[in-house]
Amino acid sequence: MATKPPESEGHSGGVARAQPQQTRSQETYTAILEAAATLLGERGYEQTTTHQIAASANVSVGALYRYFDSKQAILRELYAAQITGLRHRALEEFSLTDLVSKDLPQLLRETLTLVFRIYAERPGLRRVLAEQSRKIPELAELRRSLEVEVYQGVRQILQAAPNVTLNDREVGAYLISLFIESLMDDYLLYHRGEGGGGLFDDARVIDAASELVLRFVMARVE
Repeated sequence: MATKPPESEGHSGGVARAQPQQTRSQETYTAILEAAATLLGERGYEQTTTHQIAASANVSVGALYRYFDSKQAILRELYAAQITGLRHRALEEFSLTDLVSKDLPQLLRETLTLVFRIYAERPGLRRVLAEQSRKIPELAELRRSLEVEVYQGVRQILQAAPNVTLNDREVGAYLISLFIESLMDDYLLYHRGEGGGGLFDDARVIDAASELVLRFVMARVE
């Protein structure tokens, strides 16, 4: 049996060794990521090992290390996949025309509804990814790229939307993006509860969050 590299459970490394080129290799690669996603969501980052992931994926530890040099590398791939998935879901739901032509209250509620729906999927894994993205530099870099995308999207909407009374839309977009990130990283991950059984009903939170943002961008300051 292959021995575990010393850095495999730590925060060093973090690079996927190889991308699969053949169908069987792709199946192995996918099985490793799926096993990791399940175990990390159930046990957390510190309590999950590469040996456990390999066993759950029904592959040898050596096979796992052919694709990933550490647990951190697996986590980075899962985080990158999450960001890609969020991006694709958003593009499926909204076109560029929607962003500049839809009624702002409607667009805001539809966007928050989509975020709530996505975050109901594998909340345990999302908690692990959010927590580790503040500790592991490679994940932090991916996190920053997502934050930039959120900011740019909000700024684009504010610049195109009618009836926006903010004097400084760039700063306004930044503050709104911070609010959205807080909603995702705090409420949805820790206070919503499994199946939406958290502090408040989802519809109430979406309505209140929408109202808060709309009052911020449309209220006139005397």
